[in-house]
Amino acid sequence: MFTKIACFCSLILFLLMISPVDKIHSATILKMSHQFPADTIGSKIDQWFCDQIKSATGGEIEIKIFWLNRLGNPQEILELLKTGIIDMAAISPGYFSSEMPLFAAPNSIPMSMDNICQASQIMKAFMDKIPAFAKEASENHVQPLFFHVLNPYLLVTKQSITRFADLEGKRIRIWGNDMPRLIQAAKAKPVSLFLPDIYDAMKMGVIDGCPFSVDLVVSYKIYEIARHITEVVLWEGPAWGIWVSEKTWQKLSPSVRNIFVETAEKARLRDIESTVMAEKKARAFLLDNGVQFHSFPEEELSRWKNENPDFFSDFIRQMTEKGKGDAAQQMVDMWQKMRAEIKCQ
Repeated sequence: MFTKIACFCSLILFLLMISPVDKIHSATILKMSHQFPADTIGSKIDQWFCDQIKSATGGEIEIKIFWLNRLGNPQEILELLKTGIIDMAAISPGYFSSEMPLFAAPNSIPMSMDNICQASQIMKAFMDKIPAFAKEASENHVQPLFFHVLNPYLLVTKQSITRFADLEGKRIRIWGNDMPRLIQAAKAKPVSLFLPDIYDAMKMGVIDGCPFSVDLVVSYKIYEIARHITEVVLWEGPAWGIWVSEKTWQKLSPSVRNIFVETAEKARLRDIESTVMAEKKARAFLLDNGVQFHSFPEEELSRWKNENPDFFSDFIRQMTEKGKGDAAQQMVDMWQKMRAEIKCQ
């Protein structure tokens, strides 16, 4: 009897003396799929976010990132999140325009924002002030945390483009529902590709060019095969989001959820500053490596815009058919007002 009591007391003493390191070994590890390589500026922000979550939860939650779609192809990620097979994802909503048309619109509609400050603040306002966004996320069994911004997507090509007419017949990489129409308005040929496929497609002549930010041109080494960049902004807006599976989100305690939300806002603000610096650094690198930047005259841009469809009106009409017309109108009104007001300092 004495021996049993002694053993029991020893066990209690051992449990009380477990070190923090031992507790870390029992951490909940969340798997995050990521569409980008680890060395992009946004990827580094996401790693910072994960590190902060681990620190703020005392090692209770650890997020492991699987870079470059190692957990599944981009088109599969939403389904993997819905079912809870993966816990988190860094993925662009424009890939899922049918399932999440409200989230996809600012990630897709071209020539509709002017700078990264607009992109970040407009998307946050949509999530905070338009209830239909929360409803759309819930219908897809996901919880959005924050959205990255990307530097302006300029026209990156194998041959120089300086006039609207130069685009005719060119094969240009696109995504979503609206970018194809922008390209078709220039009598060019849209080619749908995911990010990891751009380099090989350019190298093999499948495409002649793509909209891309200068820092991503460096990260994806596109400058090795396409050495011309035209200073025309084809797209600017919120980029990929950090999403949590609803199944995983519900398993987190309220205090941990608050940590996620607070850290997400810090990451969003950090992202803006880092993205600005990345643009400056990438431009210098590309110039040093012989990439040529070409101007695109205002009159040529006006010609292009005049040939474009009315993206906002079409978006409202399409959403009305889906029963989301009021939300779409609210979005466009807010979008246009904020675009006129927000400038990057």
